[in-house]
Amino acid sequence: MEQSKRTKYLVAAASFVLIVVAIFFLFIYQKGPKKIKPQENANDVKQLSEISLEKRPYVTLTPTSDGAEIIISIENMGQFDKIEYELTYMADNPQIAGEKIERGSTGTDVNTKDAKYKKSILLGTASRGVRNPDKSVTDGKLTMHLAEGDAQYLSETGWDLIQAGVKPQQIYDRSSKFAVSLPSLGKDYWIILADTIGLPAQRGDFKTENVLLPVYGSFSIAPKFPENAQVSIKEDGEVTDLGLYSYNQQDSKWQKLEVNFDSSANTLISKVDSFATFVVIASK
Repeated sequence: MEQSKRTKYLVAAASFVLIVVAIFFLFIYQKGPKKIKPQENANDVKQLSEISLEKRPYVTLTPTSDGAEIIISIENMGQFDKIEYELTYMADNPQIAGEKIERGSTGTDVNTKDAKYKKSILLGTASRGVRNPDKSVTDGKLTMHLAEGDAQYLSETGWDLIQAGVKPQQIYDRSSKFAVSLPSLGKDYWIILADTIGLPAQRGDFKTENVLLPVYGSFSIAPKFPENAQVSIKEDGEVTDLGLYSYNQQDSKWQKLEVNFDSSANTLISKVDSFATFVVIASK
């Protein structure tokens, strides 16, 4: 090939490449999503504790009669544009005796415009109508990712699954600060003790700024107790003149409870007739 023709081909090829590159940068690259630089989203995720209590979602976790499912319910969500959650726990490995494995479920279908979100989460496996609940469920954790505009919030709380009821028994959460001394309920029920994160949409006759956190929840399908149980809540630090309210999820009613305060143990003690959400109020 003659030198002049070879030069023309090389120039044409180089020009074509330049044109393609120019089109890419002018019409394609600039229209694509811009990558966020690491420094632009650093420290964007805040703790939900930065949101006032009345604006936080209220979460209940109620186990079914066989302990194979948890019904998660979320209300008072209107503050947020988006909510996602992860419900995780440790359970016995059915394949290896004595070994624990992590199980869990995620939820991304929460419509924060609804009055309430409710979903059943299976703890274990199911096939052809046969349910195989996980055994020895421990270390329950609820992680919530919440968005309000450009602000991102994170909430991490624990929950404890307990079976009790045949005989009188004291059940307590992993912190040992929240306990319920049960009478005999006639048979065993599955019960979850958990931090509810927020308050029910229906407010009690107290000021939310006077609430001492956490808000403790006890959830079960068990009916009202045949005789009163005793609830005890231990507080940190020096506190006096405390009040206690209960919220019954089944009838959506608040009740102000009579309390005794054990100053030596810094613990509130009250008689209750059912599982409920318990809110400690400080007079300020």
